[in-house]
Amino acid sequence: MRTPIPQRPPLQAKRRYHYPERSRLNKFVGVTIITITSPLWVPIWILHLPFRLFRERKENKERLARQALRESTPPPPPDLELERRRIQAREEQNRSIGRGRRYHDPIEKDPEIAKLVRAAGERAHQEVSGGRYEHLGTCHLIWRRQQEILKEEHCIVWYPPSRMNPHIIYD
Repeated sequence: MRTPIPQRPPLQAKRRYHYPERSRLNKFVGVTIITITSPLWVPIWILHLPFRLFRERKENKERLARQALRESTPPPPPDLELERRRIQAREEQNRSIGRGRRYHDPIEKDPEIAKLVRAAGERAHQEVSGGRYEHLGTCHLIWRRQQEILKEEHCIVWYPPSRMNPHIIYD
């Protein structure tokens, strides 16, 4: 007769209760006690102070210089035509500013200008990237070239979607 092989109970992981706050507190207290009581740390800390103060003074001077430069530089004048077209686009396209709302330049409503804008866009796309989007940011290069074509050849001031929609970040 065979004797049954005793079955072992399944292994269970030991439960350890880990309190990260307590261990951080213990580390902090330990480091503090060692730092205060150690005769080696005191001279190092004292030697470190002048360098720290020098660095803080230097950073403070640089921060004040940047702030003075920022305050002395006048802000760029607002582009009134762009603001007028944004308001016009918001009213005509019956949308409010928010997520997913994209406006296009209102001059594109005119069929003749719309043809010129589309043709300039296709031409700019071919000139800039050969008809492909090769990397992020290509759309900005295409829109800049499209804007130049419309301005130079047709004397049309056209604003790209990135200027009409400052609340949207284009790639």
